[in-house]
Amino acid sequence: MKKLSFLMLILLLGTSTTMAQRRAKTPLKLLKIVYKLAEAKKYDKLKKFLYNGKVSEEHTGMTGKTLRELLLKGIQKGRGSGDFSYNAQGLKLVIDKYSDRIVPIPQKLRERLFEKNREFAQFPDLKTISEQRPQDIYIFDHKGAHILMAKIGKGYQLVFWEGLKRITNKNSGTSESKKNSVKTTDGGEK
Repeated sequence: MKKLSFLMLILLLGTSTTMAQRRAKTPLKLLKIVYKLAEAKKYDKLKKFLYNGKVSEEHTGMTGKTLRELLLKGIQKGRGSGDFSYNAQGLKLVIDKYSDRIVPIPQKLRERLFEKNREFAQFPDLKTISEQRPQDIYIFDHKGAHILMAKIGKGYQLVFWEGLKRITNKNSGTSESKKNSVKTTDGGEK
């Protein structure tokens, strides 16, 4: 009887651990999972963390493709700095250094991105989330890198990113910080 109880406990714990790994409970956890799976080249496991909305706007040149396909292609190619491009160093910096910049989407930006004929309004489920549960949409916007994530079902999914390579540039933002620095009376900078 003890063996049976022990086996049931192991089975139960194993199942609950597997279930927890199937979803990202926070936007930061999502980015950590995406980074880990992308670096391990586990693309099939990565797919469930990428939003699968189908592009319908003809002017994009991506009609018929899904955002999942575009994100996956960007991850597999791993170069460039435009829409859907992936840069491991950039994503690692977002996770390790700039995670405090992952924030709920501001209302004005949300309205702009999800207006009737805008980029993300073509995805009905995302539009509904933006209207009914705006607290479930997060963005990262820093040094020309942009990431959009949404809670779909019980976990977060990556919807879009661009410019991850830009965040790795050492000169990114340095001229701005020099302009804004003020010398203090002790010779240091404020």
